[in-house]
Amino acid sequence: MSDVTAPSDVADAGALSDAALDARLRELEREEQSISRRRTTLHARIDFVRSGGYASTDPELELLATLQATERELSEHRLELHSQLDALRAERSRRRL
Repeated sequence: MSDVTAPSDVADAGALSDAALDARLRELEREEQSISRRRTTLHARIDFVRSGGYASTDPELELLATLQATERELSEHRLELHSQLDALRAERSRRRL
């Protein structure tokens, strides 16, 4: 996972130029899309393991609890990204008024 801007950095969105704001939005949107793809793949693996299958020849490598913990971490990260994206989009909208 890449570093996500700390909430205090998002508060400084007003100090960004329009170009920097748009660039940061694109960066966070790409990161969110990447995390969403990873979560989709992870959900498929979780469903497969729940159905009794294993994604490798060693069942110990695909413990359901481990997959679910990874999914929770990704979900939390995605929620943080959404919060930051919302703040940056609000700043962009404010500037367009």
